[in-house]
Amino acid sequence: MDKNRIKQALIELEERTIDAANEYHEAFLTGHLLNREDVIDADDQSHHRASLEYSESFDERLHEHEGHLEAINRISFEPTDTVRPGAIVSVNGRCMIVAVPKPKFTIDGRDFIGISVDAPIYTELEGKKAGDGFTFNGRKFTIEAVN
Repeated sequence: MDKNRIKQALIELEERTIDAANEYHEAFLTGHLLNREDVIDADDQSHHRASLEYSESFDERLHEHEGHLEAINRISFEPTDTVRPGAIVSVNGRCMIVAVPKPKFTIDGRDFIGISVDAPIYTELEGKKAGDGFTFNGRKFTIEAVN
């Protein structure tokens, strides 16, 4: 399993997310900025304040994904036999990459999900090796492989 390919896929996913967020944010702002040449009433000001709050939430999400990108670039994806950041972990037939939260993505026909060290399941996985078992949410799991 080429972990550098997986790292690159994570980077590309974050870059696409950041680009899309920037485009969406710019389009949103273009349609919601007040034109100072128009007459502005209380209703316009109210909508403008709501738009600003919505815009701030865009900024927060954008910064979150920029942070994800920085985290991916800091993590070592070197081979490992212990669950830690950069590890690929197979558990009950599912592959997780310990890096940043990411919904299912596919590389070379294999599905992965990204989890961060803040994920509740990571607490149970951290430091374990292939063959180790653990219980999470009342269910038993076995680690099949760690790369």
